[in-house]
Amino acid sequence: MPKPSISSDVTTTRGGFKISLVSDKFARAVYLSASNADGFFSDNYFDLLPGKKVEVEFRTHARVSLADFRNRLKVRSMADAF
Repeated sequence: MPKPSISSDVTTTRGGFKISLVSDKFARAVYLSASNADGFFSDNYFDLLPGKKVEVEFRTHARVSLADFRNRLKVRSMADAF
């Protein structure tokens, strides 16, 4: 399976962040994580089709700056596991 290039854009929302994701190739089992961030993602482990944007929210329980959240955010797919 070819490794996709997944790009992400993060914006602040009321109560957290919105993550917009786009991939150049099919991305199987995309997984998001944010180390040491107190909150949860609205969706996780999903497939990305080439050129189709997917938006996921991260709802936080504590204040986190946009820059800090961007640094903590990791985006992986099944291709990263091999």
